[in-house]
Amino acid sequence: MAILNMRSRLYIPSSVKETASEDGAVLLDVERGICFSLNFIGLQIWRLLKKGCDQAQIVDILQKEYSIPREQLLNDVSQFMQELEASKLLVDHDQPEKVGFFRRFWRNRRSA
Repeated sequence: MAILNMRSRLYIPSSVKETASEDGAVLLDVERGICFSLNFIGLQIWRLLKKGCDQAQIVDILQKEYSIPREQLLNDVSQFMQELEASKLLVDHDQPEKVGFFRRFWRNRRSA
């Protein structure tokens, strides 16, 4: 579980697994049995979030790589992070992780 330094204490739940390629990534929430896909830029942001970067740091890094106005980057990164929160790929630290059916099955199968 990576804790992120943002406006609230957000983290990536341990139930979210990642498979990356040169084109992007697929995220699997084993808790809910749901897949999400990311393009290459989404994968870059995801990796920066996993390293603990906050929104401003992500924008700084992307601004060095791409010639996009800072205001547009701020809006795009903010929107992306809001979508991650809405999809429960980033969750508030104050909300405890729930262990559901898929998670129990995953743990039982690995320990078997």
